[in-house]
Amino acid sequence: MKNLSKYGLWAVVMLLECVFGGGKVCAAESRAAEILRQVAEQFRTYRSYEVRFVVTAGEHVTRGGYSVEGERYRLVLGDADVYSDGKVRYEVDNRNREVTIVGIDNRSRNMLDNPTHAFDFVGDTYAAELVRESNGRAVVRLTPRKGSGTEGVITLTVGTEDGKPQSVLYDYDGELIHIHIDAISPISSSVEQYDAARFKGYEMIDFR
Repeated sequence: MKNLSKYGLWAVVMLLECVFGGGKVCAAESRAAEILRQVAEQFRTYRSYEVRFVVTAGEHVTRGGYSVEGERYRLVLGDADVYSDGKVRYEVDNRNREVTIVGIDNRSRNMLDNPTHAFDFVGDTYAAELVRESNGRAVVRLTPRKGSGTEGVITLTVGTEDGKPQSVLYDYDGELIHIHIDAISPISSSVEQYDAARFKGYEMIDFR
């Protein structure tokens, strides 16, 4: 130990802390990262796929679904019909006959905001922690890292046998959005894209 530099000694201390003091924490972080990689890799194998879900926010419960093809997607939720070509998002409000046009937030991992990358948590944006794993399910909590530019804590429940997400809980400073996933399946058809001719007479609101 005498010949160790202060940096080498620090590395030894950190290793001992992980092994003896926080071994369970290190293992939990490693297992959480492994689960997230499996989920992300599974979605990358799909050329196109669809997700069916139920959203609960407060007392409101709404069924919905979305289809993804590359960076393109179409999402249907209640009266909303959302289309994106990967660069622009068209939010169609059929009740009020409005189309709102906005840019894409590529940092978001919210299923309703950025479906194409909703389950791609691999990287340095979130700190992942395995909350529990039992009875064929694993629960992973993702906390935004400081300076990541993302908001909200995400709790993801995954089936350990098939690696598919089963539910997602978004916590935005106490405002909870729970999404129960009914089905995830590959599709062979192309995803329908926004066609302005279909919404003739709708008010156009452009925030790009």
